[in-house]
Amino acid sequence: ACMSIPAYCLSTSTQSEVCFVRILISFVVVEFSVGLFNPVAGTLRSRYVPDNLQGGILNIFRLPLNAVVVAGTHATDVLPTSTVYWIVSACFMGAALLQSTLIFSSGSKKTKKE
Repeated sequence: ACMSIPAYCLSTSTQSEVCFVRILISFVVVEFSVGLFNPVAGTLRSRYVPDNLQGGILNIFRLPLNAVVVAGTHATDVLPTSTVYWIVSACFMGAALLQSTLIFSSGSKKTKKE
């Protein structure tokens, strides 16, 4: 849910490029959701990634994450604002789908153990 909420907010804010209030509210909701996700990410990390491998695994994912940030920053210079909102919304929705796979795979492991 942490990633699907900002995906929805950003996708709806593209419908009216001139509505500053709607875009501002979407921004606040996105920041709030990402702020909620950070503690959840720590919990998920401790559950799925062994302690002795966390540093290496986190460093491996920094390069693709920074590439996505650079591409997004460049997109704001080249593409229309509504297109950039849709791209960011799609990235959030992809993250929500990946997050849901962790939730569902965790639930199926619990039922198998019982």
